[in-house]
Amino acid sequence: MAPKTAANPLMEKMHKALAYQKQGETEKAQRLYKQVLKKVPNNPDANHLLGVCYRQLGFPKRAMEYIQKAIELADDRAPFYANLARTMSDLPGTTPETTLAVTQKALSLDPNIVEAQNLQAIALSKLDRLEEAEEIFQRLIVRHPEHPDAYRNYGILLRDNGDHDKAAVLLFKCIQLDPDNPENYIQRARARHEANQFKENEAELNKALDLFPENGDLHHELARTLFKLSRTFEGLPHAEFAAKQDPDNYHKHVTLGVHHNAMGVLDKAAASYKKAQAVAPGALPVVDWNLSLVHLGMGELGRGWDLHRARFLDTNTTTLCREFEKPEWDGEPLTGKSILLWPDQGLGDALRSGTIIPDLLESGASVLIELPPKIREAFAFSFPEIEIRPTAFDSATIMAQTHDYDFHCSLTDLAKFYRRSHADFEKAKFPAFSFDAKTAREFLHRLNGDKEKPIVGISWRSKNLAEYRARYYLSVPEISPILEFDDVIYVNLQYLSIEREREYLAQKRKFNFHHFDDVDLFDDIHAAAALTACCDLVISANTSVADIAGSYGIPCWRFGPPEAIIMLGKDYIPWSPLTTHFPVAEEEPAIAVVPRLKEALKTWLETFSPEERNERLGL
Repeated sequence: MAPKTAANPLMEKMHKALAYQKQGETEKAQRLYKQVLKKVPNNPDANHLLGVCYRQLGFPKRAMEYIQKAIELADDRAPFYANLARTMSDLPGTTPETTLAVTQKALSLDPNIVEAQNLQAIALSKLDRLEEAEEIFQRLIVRHPEHPDAYRNYGILLRDNGDHDKAAVLLFKCIQLDPDNPENYIQRARARHEANQFKENEAELNKALDLFPENGDLHHELARTLFKLSRTFEGLPHAEFAAKQDPDNYHKHVTLGVHHNAMGVLDKAAASYKKAQAVAPGALPVVDWNLSLVHLGMGELGRGWDLHRARFLDTNTTTLCREFEKPEWDGEPLTGKSILLWPDQGLGDALRSGTIIPDLLESGASVLIELPPKIREAFAFSFPEIEIRPTAFDSATIMAQTHDYDFHCSLTDLAKFYRRSHADFEKAKFPAFSFDAKTAREFLHRLNGDKEKPIVGISWRSKNLAEYRARYYLSVPEISPILEFDDVIYVNLQYLSIEREREYLAQKRKFNFHHFDDVDLFDDIHAAAALTACCDLVISANTSVADIAGSYGIPCWRFGPPEAIIMLGKDYIPWSPLTTHFPVAEEEPAIAVVPRLKEALKTWLETFSPEERNERLGL
């Protein structure tokens, strides 16, 4: 009878531990590896695999100790270096150069080890060696089409470099291969978000949350998506969940603050931003920028404007930050000095900030201003004392191309010096802009020269119909009930309106709806202002049409989202005190504002007088 082979209890424990590890029972595996190492502390495999356990359990520093010891004991094992690279990538401060060096060592021992190739490509992408990284990812996908990490990391590379649609496709494939990993859903959501695919993102995130209801990152992505869909009230509970679950993540506190800010709960917004500041690793321009909006919304104008310059440092904003050889104006006396002004935001911001120019002129400064073509004539007519120039800067460096002035200042930052209190608004010249009264009278004459009937200008949308903005706009059928008063002359102020829209309104109001084909309402703000000045009242969506009316002192009813930033803590708009804001609540559709506008118009007509308009036109 043959003798039985003696059992190797340590080897049995190693096999059992490895089985536990593959099944995801990491803590059980960890205990068995420790038992092995008590007997044979220099076993390289036990040290290596115990290190992997520590990494899987979220202790990368401890993992490093064991994996490095394993390498000291056996420095010819490719998986040891691959897992060392993986562990190092979990540690903050590890440079991509370091990761790359370790993966290259692993691949020198085994060029086919998948994990090392994957990590090598990630390191190369962080070093902006994108073509090399892409080549590795593509090769991995061809050779290992069932390996989800390659799809995920290639998708992240593409997303971070602007190819969001292709990234979403790769991440979708990753989810098919590894549906039990919530990280795959999170990364796809971020790709969808960057691609502005908010509707698709919402549906997919809701399905992901059915699978992983306690995952704070998924809640965070859904909150961000709903915010972009202007459904902040729905996103708020998800933002609150994410911030509560992960209190050390400043991104989540910022997202929660943005939600509170949009809903007008400014004290809670400020508290969230301050929590973000407390846990952030360093300076956080996005928090200062958002805090500036909170302070302005609360009416704390000085504090708000002092922080407002952070918009230039926040990479998430679209604000233009130009470079100049000459110094930025810091408020010092300007008598005998020259200053160049330049717009850093959109048309509405330029018009609002432009109302401060009379204050600047009183300082004795020589004022130059660079402007896009559409508003040059409007500024030149209103402020003949200033020199109007085309915008001139190098598109690559953003450096100014002219230097014949003493200081420069963005239009928006004028408020930091001239609008630090509500009293500053009350004593300011209003209206600051002047329209061409002769042209306005000619327009009025073309409206049958009527000096007695009420004239109402209308606008219902912007040209930007992205869903998060469009939900506050109206279609022509939706706004048409406002045009049902027979004694009113209605004037189309909607820029870039299409023929089908105008025909619809003309059919509804055959005798009193007017459109001026020869007025470019989009690219000629000077002419648009003259036409607007003919109106006794302007009813407009939250667009530049309302800003034109407000800046030129024409009564305006403006509908749109709650606008704490332009209300500045008041129940009216200090920039344009003849503008009345009709807010559309987060939880209601834009069309809900129409009955309110119609009823207000009915009441307004009961006491209407053309005297204010006729006096404005010099009649």
